[in-house]
Amino acid sequence: MFCNGYSGYGYGGGGGMFLMMGFGFLIFLALIFLAFKLMKGHSHLSSSNNSTFSNNSSLNILNERFAKGEIDEEEYTKRKNILNQKN
Repeated sequence: MFCNGYSGYGYGGGGGMFLMMGFGFLIFLALIFLAFKLMKGHSHLSSSNNSTFSNNSSLNILNERFAKGEIDEEEYTKRKNILNQKN
C-alpha cells in the first residue's frame, strides 16, 4: 500500500513534489535577480558619488581639525582650497 506511491494526500503524489520544486526554483531566480539589481545599483552609486562623498568627508575632517586647534587658519584655508579645486 505505501510502496505504490501513496503520499497521504491521494494516490500518485508526485505532482505536488514538482510543484514545490518549481516554486523553490522561482524563489531562487527571484533572489538572484534581486542580488544583481542591488549590485548594479550599488556600483552605480559608488562610482557617481564617490568623489563627492570623499570630498565632503575630507572637508568634515578638516573642519574638525581646525575646530580642535590642531591646525591654524592659514593651514586650514590652504587645505580647503586644495580640496575645493579637486571638486
